[in-house]
Amino acid sequence: MDPSVEHVLSHDAEDHGSLTERVAALSDERQLWALMSAYNWDDSFEVPLAVVTHPRCDRALALRLYWELDDAAQIHHSDEDAALREDYSTEAEHHPEEFDRLVRYCSTLVRGLREETFPIGLNTFDTGFFGLDDPALTDRQRTLRAAHTRRAQREHEDGFLRPVPEKRNVPPA
Repeated sequence: MDPSVEHVLSHDAEDHGSLTERVAALSDERQLWALMSAYNWDDSFEVPLAVVTHPRCDRALALRLYWELDDAAQIHHSDEDAALREDYSTEAEHHPEEFDRLVRYCSTLVRGLREETFPIGLNTFDTGFFGLDDPALTDRQRTLRAAHTRRAQREHEDGFLRPVPEKRNVPPA
């Protein structure tokens, strides 16, 4: 594992204050991806918040956070005013600082995907939507994917659905 990522993950309980600084010191989106792949979500939302506010957090990682790694942002997207407070009521009551981090994490992630402000970087992520031009798909898979996309568009803006495919080496024209 990358030593910088390991440094974030192996924080001491007394050294919580520097987690944000440790995440900020990560230099590229692949390190952020590796960090979130190994992160224990029970530790707090301090690291996820630092990741989504990191300038190198790319669109693929943001999509992966939303669709795959934690469902809090999906809950927030569905009902931004009340859903998190209801689902995380114990956290809100007993750990208000942590609940505030959770809300800031979800708000930042949802807003960034909605407004499509996360940059395209080196990471890739297939949301399971769009991507109908993928040559690896069969006709049946394209049909199913198109139907799946139309259904998802009822609840999500395209910024939440559009995959970030691998960049193919295309010779210059």
